[in-house]
Amino acid sequence: MKKLHLFISLLVILLLVSISAVQSFAADDTIYPGFKVEGRFLYDNTGEKVILYGVNKMSIWMDKDGVPSFSEIAKTGANSIRIVWTMDGTAEELDTVIRNCRAEHMIPMVELHDATGEWSRLPSLVDYWVRSDIVEVIKKHQEYLLVNIGNEVGNQVSDADFKSGYKTAVSRMRAAGIHVPLVIDASSYGQNIDMLQSCGPYLISEDPDKNLMFSVHMWWPYMWGNTDQRVIDEIAESVNMNLPLIVGEFGHIWDETEAGKIPYKTILEECYKNEVGYLPWEWGPGNNPQTFLDMTTDGTFDTLRGWGLEVCITSPYSIKNIAKRPASMLTNLPPALPQEPLPYGNLALNKPVVASNFDEQHYAKNIVDGDMGTRWASTVSDPNWIYVDLGSKKDINRLIICWEAAYATQYKIQVSDDANSWTDIRTEYNGKGRTEDISLTASGRYLRIYCMQRYNHSWPYSIFEIGVYGPESELSASISPTVAVFDKNPAKREDISISVSPKSNTLIEIKNGSSVLTPGTDYTIAGNTLVLKKEYLLGLPIGTTKLVLDYSGGVDPVFAVAVGDTTPPSSGVYGDANGDDVVNSIDYSLLKQHILEMITLSDDASRLVDLDRNGSVNSIDLSILKQYLLGTITELPLA
Repeated sequence: MKKLHLFISLLVILLLVSISAVQSFAADDTIYPGFKVEGRFLYDNTGEKVILYGVNKMSIWMDKDGVPSFSEIAKTGANSIRIVWTMDGTAEELDTVIRNCRAEHMIPMVELHDATGEWSRLPSLVDYWVRSDIVEVIKKHQEYLLVNIGNEVGNQVSDADFKSGYKTAVSRMRAAGIHVPLVIDASSYGQNIDMLQSCGPYLISEDPDKNLMFSVHMWWPYMWGNTDQRVIDEIAESVNMNLPLIVGEFGHIWDETEAGKIPYKTILEECYKNEVGYLPWEWGPGNNPQTFLDMTTDGTFDTLRGWGLEVCITSPYSIKNIAKRPASMLTNLPPALPQEPLPYGNLALNKPVVASNFDEQHYAKNIVDGDMGTRWASTVSDPNWIYVDLGSKKDINRLIICWEAAYATQYKIQVSDDANSWTDIRTEYNGKGRTEDISLTASGRYLRIYCMQRYNHSWPYSIFEIGVYGPESELSASISPTVAVFDKNPAKREDISISVSPKSNTLIEIKNGSSVLTPGTDYTIAGNTLVLKKEYLLGLPIGTTKLVLDYSGGVDPVFAVAVGDTTPPSSGVYGDANGDDVVNSIDYSLLKQHILEMITLSDDASRLVDLDRNGSVNSIDLSILKQYLLGTITELPLA
């Protein structure tokens, strides 16, 4: 009987502990919207421990949106990217680069580079982070975002100043509503790990959220008295004091001498053995004049070289071999709402365009294609011009110019009936770029933007899109909304309803490129409501599709739908291409057809047939699967 009472008592105690733990975790959720630091480790919002293994990428100066470098980095198996940023980056650009990193299933850690080595500029970094538009972006992505307050802020900094400066910085950011983990670099250009060890515990205690990590940059060449043993000892000391440490930067050499070598192999091994994250510098290209630090020659996975190849792929402690992406990062993001197009009735849409010149990728026709993601760019010279042929003489009362960052501060708007003799209708001497919405009173078949002075003399002129409007524009059909999203997740699939205002026009057909949608099957229309059926939308590829509503007159409205799939990934069986949990010749056949582009496997299936786990599916994976089916190898995937 006593044993029964003891057993029941133990059950009650365990139940109370479990309830307490659940309540504690729930309470944490109100403070921590995403990742959180406990002890010396980072955890996601499901409680999974995450060790950061990834690379640095100078996004702000190279590919500001992370395209295509992020998808190339993802092939290494990295679970994180330290994104180099500056205060020149707009909120919109920050939003894009964070989203694109997460879309590749990697954790974005954004750092500001403006105060490198300059302690006095720490407050200016915080000013940027607490700006209302930047806070809005951080909150939008807070479920998976880390913020590295500043890169290597300060050189010679006292302990007292380091504590005071970062206590204030952290307090300001928390007060602004930023509750993601904040990462603090060491002083002495990131290299002073002693500063982190002496000040880190204090700063954690002063953080209202207790959600800090510390980053040392191990630019520790032998020439400065550093040794492999120092790496071992300093990491061990940090671990023993329970300091949440990462190695946020390191390279293989400081300069191209024997004494300039850095003990990077020891850094890799000790980080792995002690569960300390690391992020080598830098993916490349762009390290000038230290091109030896470029891990790739052109930013692609296939050009990984030398120490970059070793760190990412071939070392036993490489990113490929030790990085793990938490389950919370394996789901796809919901599709992002496409950018709103210009107002309906744009007389310039898809009309012929002529420019004084253009570069190899940014053609003149891009300014009238209805796509805010394409643009025209001139050569780097003055003057330059671009004009649109409206097809016939039109009355014009409005012009919208959507400039890229390379805009004209001085330009003329001109019209012509023959594209030879031009009449000035407006001269701008103080252009501000972005989107300019200009009222006009003019008429002509051709409208020209004549650019006379560039905002930045190192840049060309560049325009995303123009809209030309007049009384005739009001005769065109219009739709609302003009953009939408569709999620293939079975729990979220829905028809899309669109209100149409045909004016005096008749809808002839709806086109997706050269394909014509089938009335009654792909869509229905009743009165002024058009419904796109989810069965049709399910067949669209991931990404943005544009549907043209072909009316009998006026400018045809275009509807853009972004398609995504947030269906949770299954754990699955490696080598299983058809999802039946069995690996056999059927899977081999499907994989072969996928490689030959006869079929396209789903994202989940592609992940399971990436048998060498290099981020791409190719003939090597087919060979591995063949060897497995023949019994030559016995386990999938390859280690």
